[in-house]
Amino acid sequence: MTLATQSAVAGATETAPGTLRDLLDARGPFVSVYFDREVRPQQAGEAASRWRGLAGRLAKDGADQRALDALTNRVLDSLPGTGVLAAFAADGEVKHVVDLPGPPRGDLVEAGPLPHLLPLLEWRQDHPAHVVAVVDRTGADLLLYAEGATEPVRRTVTGPDDEILRSRGLPQMRFQHRAEDSWEHNATAVAEALEKALDEVSARVLLLAGDVRARQYLTKHLSPRVRQGVAVGQVSGSRSEDGSSGERAAQVAAEAAGAGRRETAELLRRLAEERAPGGHAVEGVHDTLGALAGGRVATLAVTDDPRDARTAWFGPAPTDVFERSEDFVPNGGGPAVRARLADVAVRAALLTGADVRVLAPDTPGAPAQGTGGICRYT
Repeated sequence: MTLATQSAVAGATETAPGTLRDLLDARGPFVSVYFDREVRPQQAGEAASRWRGLAGRLAKDGADQRALDALTNRVLDSLPGTGVLAAFAADGEVKHVVDLPGPPRGDLVEAGPLPHLLPLLEWRQDHPAHVVAVVDRTGADLLLYAEGATEPVRRTVTGPDDEILRSRGLPQMRFQHRAEDSWEHNATAVAEALEKALDEVSARVLLLAGDVRARQYLTKHLSPRVRQGVAVGQVSGSRSEDGSSGERAAQVAAEAAGAGRRETAELLRRLAEERAPGGHAVEGVHDTLGALAGGRVATLAVTDDPRDARTAWFGPAPTDVFERSEDFVPNGGGPAVRARLADVAVRAALLTGADVRVLAPDTPGAPAQGTGGICRYT
């Protein structure tokens, strides 16, 4: 088997929890921007004017002018473009930028003591780890997407046996057996490479495209662990240059988003189950902030509602999170700071190694008061 890495783009690092923790460690206040760039090239001037209007509004609200100037340069340099530009600035410089592919989501700008990460985390959960395998009878092209990756790692797998061609005088039955043996060997090699790829990005979604018979051989040789623990789906297209890549990319994006929604549904199911006496669920502002202050939360579920004006307090340490400022006991590390409740909860979750699941307003089964989670221990 030959396994070639054609390109390795670490796009996932741009939205990875470690990167976001580094951003949270920076000194605020922050200006957070989600700017839609989905305009035609001839409309770049309109987009620039739209940005200047947003920046002017932030300036009137008291946002740091140096941060706004740095963001203006970054936004204008990115035009014309596609997708959403997520950018976070503090202390007069842009601290982090992520290009978020996908449809427009509406401009959003905020200034506050913390970066507003919920839209970025929501985008990330719509892009769970997955692997795409475009197969034929000689091997496969693999696309490895880590969770939140903006670009895949691309690999080519070439099986140990060459394509079997019909030779003059070779009986049909003998030719068929030789060909099927060759395809079996190549499918086994692809299955082995796929299992390693799924483990590498911790993916539980596998999408197959390409030759129908090759997919059948491959599915046969997937290990029981993959068949039982990974959702296997189908998308269109082949390894040849047939113009199907664009359609396949759209199908892959839709399948990945569907997998993300299923993960959210599973979390809500677990929340309902763990609400029982002795369970590991917490919900409501008071209990959830208490669990975050104790470092007990494994997965935070929080509603992102732009109309939600509730606030909480945070201090220098990851577990410094409070409903009221008088609950904070200074230890020489700095004062408590007031910020949006959801941003405070997300900060504490990320800095203590918890996962975060962002819920839309009015999500059925959401935790009370839009804030809750699953704890590591009761």
